[in-house]
Amino acid sequence: MKAIIFNSGLGKRMGELTEHNHKSMVRLQSGEAIFERQLRILHECGIDEFVVTVGPFKEQLIAASKAKHLADCRFTFVENPIYDKTNYIYSMYLAREYITGDLLFMHGDLVFDKKLVTDVLRSEFRSLGCVNRSKPLPEKDFKARIANGCIQEVSVKIFDENCFAFQPFYKLCTDDAAAWVKQVEKFISEGQDQCYAENAMNEIFPQLSVREFSYENYYVDEVDTADDLARVSSEIRRFDFAEQEFASGIGSVNDIMREYGLKKAFVVCGVPAGLFEGKFDFDYKIFDAFTPNPDYSEVCEGVKQFRASGCDCIVSIGGGSAIDVAKCVKLYAAMDDGKPYIDQPHTFSATKHIAVPTTAGTGSESTRFAVIYYNGVKQSVTDDSILPDAFVLDESLLKGLPEYHKKSTMLDALCHAVESLWSVNSDEKSAEDAIRAILLILKHYRAYLEGDGFAAYSILYAANLAGCAINISQTTAAHAMSYKLTSSFGIAHGHAAALCLPEVWHYIAAHTEECRDPRGEDHLIQAMGILSDTFGCDTPEEAIAKFNCLMSEMDLKQVSCADGDKLIELADSVNPQRLGNCPVALSRDVLLGMYRRILKG
Repeated sequence: MKAIIFNSGLGKRMGELTEHNHKSMVRLQSGEAIFERQLRILHECGIDEFVVTVGPFKEQLIAASKAKHLADCRFTFVENPIYDKTNYIYSMYLAREYITGDLLFMHGDLVFDKKLVTDVLRSEFRSLGCVNRSKPLPEKDFKARIANGCIQEVSVKIFDENCFAFQPFYKLCTDDAAAWVKQVEKFISEGQDQCYAENAMNEIFPQLSVREFSYENYYVDEVDTADDLARVSSEIRRFDFAEQEFASGIGSVNDIMREYGLKKAFVVCGVPAGLFEGKFDFDYKIFDAFTPNPDYSEVCEGVKQFRASGCDCIVSIGGGSAIDVAKCVKLYAAMDDGKPYIDQPHTFSATKHIAVPTTAGTGSESTRFAVIYYNGVKQSVTDDSILPDAFVLDESLLKGLPEYHKKSTMLDALCHAVESLWSVNSDEKSAEDAIRAILLILKHYRAYLEGDGFAAYSILYAANLAGCAINISQTTAAHAMSYKLTSSFGIAHGHAAALCLPEVWHYIAAHTEECRDPRGEDHLIQAMGILSDTFGCDTPEEAIAKFNCLMSEMDLKQVSCADGDKLIELADSVNPQRLGNCPVALSRDVLLGMYRRILKG
């Protein structure tokens, strides 16, 4: 099957964004251009032949088609020399000799999720168009008139009760495509070159059987304005996050490699190679030249080796540091190596990354965050495109972890989930993942620490769910307060976060009237109630007490400090960005008081 993409428009309504760019080459929040995204997703779904109509800035579209991951695709570009005087019906007319066979047919300004393409291709119906019966009818965009499940008309001017929101993403069988082309030829011969191609199709829709395909549970929308671009960029992220693939058992890395058509992996390894030797049936190169707190220079060496390796993907195996290094290697490998990567704007990278965590805590395998150090200073790297494409959970990889490491990473996951629930960025999905994570940890933590295999998998899965939650919500004050504790007192990150959490929790619960979440105080009170319920308690105070009892069971190293200057240093170190995610503002004096109580100074 081939894809026909109509990309000959001017993009007049997008202002400066299209002054020097083709409309479909404007970039989404992920850093990927709309056209680049279309080609990547369609190719991943098995499409390898493309017919693209072009108008202005055609060289940009041609350059996008030459991306390394599209090397096995065939492209035909059909130029419309009078794109500024005609509608896309004329572009379709010019491309008519290539519109043959079964095909996907779409406009070049559409942003869609991968599952939509997958399920459209799998549909038993040979011809269909995308309809949404639950979406309000748009004023100026396409609607479809439906009768008996089939499309009868597509127009911007219809508003009857049997008309529904429509997006120009079609699957058409050979005969229906040929019939449409024939009608387009008729319209052009009559001088009708400034109307939609759908005007021609409306003449024959009733004689065809183009079924409606509901996109209510998918995403497809067009970008016509700068406001559209911002909205669509925000909305598509959640669908992209949900596309991340999940498998169990390290051997399933082989299946994922085959599914993506990958041949050689750059294995960013933070564990002994013996954990996976003999389990992979693909070629690979190991990169392990990095430290537990990876330095920027180490990532740069990884980029250099990756580029020279001939590898077509990255597999990370290890804890958060290994996965974070892999994320940064992926991100930086797409950048210009003539200047420092850390100073460059992020560029979308299509390199596939499969993450295999060997600790149960960070959830890094399902987040868009990474941490590295530059000149000794911690740098947070955040970008949607560094979310791994797939992750594999294997509880056998947790064997041999030191007890303190197991405890601290598990506590990190628990803190992720708790903080996610009250974050100002939380939503229904993040709350659902956070609740599931908390319940799993509370149920299985004792058995996990005693070495039970099923419990180990449950905690590993809980850590992943907590990672999914903070991928949306981000962490808040407890994590912001923890970082300096870790470096100052030599304790693990999860240990430090768990020391801070009860103080933050208590303060938020006692100051809900100061809520700065746009959803208001009632929402925060509800979040506190959900958190208490999840801990099996009636009030936040009881839930905090239960958390403190769990901490006592952990029997972790006590940390204390009565040095006033040190406490001030701690309070001044807190990252204001993470404090911004907290639903109640925490002043410097409040932070100082919290540190005094945490450290019993």
